[in-house]
Amino acid sequence: MKNKEKTKPTKKKVLMYYLILAACLLVIAAVTLGVVFGVRANSMSNPTLDVPKEENPPADDNPPAEDTSSKYEFITPIKDVVLRHAHNFDYNETMDYYRMHRGMDFTASEGTEVFACVDGTVTEIITNNDLYGAIIKVSHANDIETVYKFVVPTSNLKVGSKVNRGDTIATVAKATGVEIAEGDHLHLEVYQNNKSVDPDTFLKIIAK
Repeated sequence: MKNKEKTKPTKKKVLMYYLILAACLLVIAAVTLGVVFGVRANSMSNPTLDVPKEENPPADDNPPAEDTSSKYEFITPIKDVVLRHAHNFDYNETMDYYRMHRGMDFTASEGTEVFACVDGTVTEIITNNDLYGAIIKVSHANDIETVYKFVVPTSNLKVGSKVNRGDTIATVAKATGVEIAEGDHLHLEVYQNNKSVDPDTFLKIIAK
């Protein structure tokens, strides 16, 4: 009996075991609570993480502009085209010298209607130029300008007038000035970025 009593744990050892077990449980509980509160705090600081993406985004308030490029396709400035001089180096019969002809001359009788080649705004009207008679200048998109010489502007045409492609803006005048020897005709010039360009770049009436 005495040997059996010696093998029994003392009260101090039992108490120590319970203290160690309690300490372990407290550590486990503290770790568990830390993990739980950490996850909750993270979810609160990122409230948009669980927001689902929209399947159908809202319609664009500014849809692409409608393609209106056809409005800027040139038409010939007179109905029946008879080309007398192209945009090239040639001989001026009136002045009797060779020069760079910066434009295109269309043979047409006095009074023939002259049309706006493309939509634009009238920027200048000159009616008493000694060299070219009357002159009309029209500005267009893409920094393009058309110039009509040897014409009689229509009475309702004013600086600032909006013109559409095909609108009558003048009639062909009686031959005068530096091209009087050529007879009645319309002289058309085209500029882009203030530089003279071949009108046929846009009209495309000369076979290449």
